[in-house]
Amino acid sequence: MSNSNKEKEEEKKHFNENEKEFLKSLERAEPIGKGLKYLKRYERELLDSGELKNITHKGSSSVWLESLSSIPPHGKINVYRPMGDIECDFLVLNGFLPDTQPYQAIIEGSNGRQYANKYLTGKKWTDTNPSTIVEFTCPIELIEHCKSIQTKIEDGALSIGLGFKAGNTLKFFNDSLKSHQSTFRIVKIKREIPKK
Repeated sequence: MSNSNKEKEEEKKHFNENEKEFLKSLERAEPIGKGLKYLKRYERELLDSGELKNITHKGSSSVWLESLSSIPPHGKINVYRPMGDIECDFLVLNGFLPDTQPYQAIIEGSNGRQYANKYLTGKKWTDTNPSTIVEFTCPIELIEHCKSIQTKIEDGALSIGLGFKAGNTLKFFNDSLKSHQSTFRIVKIKREIPKK
């Protein structure tokens, strides 16, 4: 099997695992209840439109919303980024990423989504307090260019640093978002319910 076919099989395997976990979460979901009032406006709009589904489990101290990964069109690839509220709010408002993060990782493919999820579930930690996973669908050439400058393997996932202390390729990435060659969508949210 060629390396390309092997990568496609691996991607399909991770996609299927993510889909299976998502469907199990949907089955176990409880009504959000009082947690609805803590959602940001755009989070509520994504829930109301059906773009995100409620997967909040019984007894959860957070509201959990999720969507399946998209299948990128020919010539494009999905990369994922866990981000905190300040960065996500900036992205939603402006349509591109702020230049405030020193590493600013994007992680490639379904394996990357699984890796990004670790930041929301507490298996990984960063001081930006990630609450959201964003899926970017980008031209393969853009991601290959960024990879040629800086990558590292983290827990089996390919992490590509865009920030000024990494590959410093954020400008290329943002230019692609601004020209609509790349797109983004929120695929998972963990909105904490404040304790009384």
